Amino acid sequence: MSTPEGFKFVITNGAVTGMSRVDGTHTATMRLPTDATFTIASGSITETRTATKATETIQFVQDASDSSLYHVASDLTVFNTTASNNGGAYTFTIANGAVTGVQHVHGSSTHAEPMAPTSKYALTADGKIVETSVHDNVVETITYVAGSTAGQYVIASDAKTFVQAGSATTLLDVEGCDRAKFTIDASGAVTQVQQVRFDGSTSTLTVGSNTTYKQLEAGYVLEVQTRGSHTSYELYHDGNGDGVYTEVAHGSGSTVDLVGLKAQLNATIDGLL
Repeated sequence: MSTPEGFKFVITNGAVTGMSRVDGTHTATMRLPTDATFTIASGSITETRTATKATETIQFVQDASDSSLYHVASDLTVFNTTASNNGGAYTFTIANGAVTGVQHVHGSSTHAEPMAPTSKYALTADGKIVETSVHDNVVETITYVAGSTAGQYVIASDAKTFVQAGSATTLLDVEGCDRAKFTIDASGAVTQVQQVRFDGSTSTLTVGSNTTYKQLEAGYVLEVQTRGSHTSYELYHDGNGDGVYTEVAHGSGSTVDLVGLKAQLNATIDGLL
């Protein structure tokens, strides 16, 4: 289990005057951005940074057990879509009302963008395209709107929501490229493991003697690897019932806090896994 990054603030006369990053046992002083303003509320601090091309709003919330420690809960960037050099534009291949391909246009260059296995695209009634994805402990929503060139879209906003671990000892950490299919018999034993590649194709794995698989409950499979005196685990979850499991947590040892892990999931995340 890794420890989520945290932040501490120095508050003087109701204003933020200092900030530091906390990573495990290491603390580093940060420079306050000159273009940032801070709003202090009960249990949260909001940082807003406004520039010509975008406005970013970051919300920090108090740690579940340490009131002096804060974690990023959300990070919203709203772009000025009329500003130049806004990261280029995008075109989408749409078939039967669904996005089947994404292309990034930058100047005179166009290249295909990979569509992550844990991403979904939706077409809205007002002509926008909304991409929702999950990675690490982040649910990200990117909204694309029509650009100045016909058929092209630009990013209007990028909203990230960071899942808080609370008191859980197993942290959500989605690895969208680590996917598998499992054959599970009536007793719950895993009898076959298939790796699922990025394109959806599969290959059957030969499981070594140092690796074991176990179904913890429907939709959750635990892989445990032992090398010498070191044991580590990867936890896989099939959230949408399509038979493909995605790695959602990993760490040292062989014991997971399944109740705590499940508390970090919701319908949006499950729909992407």
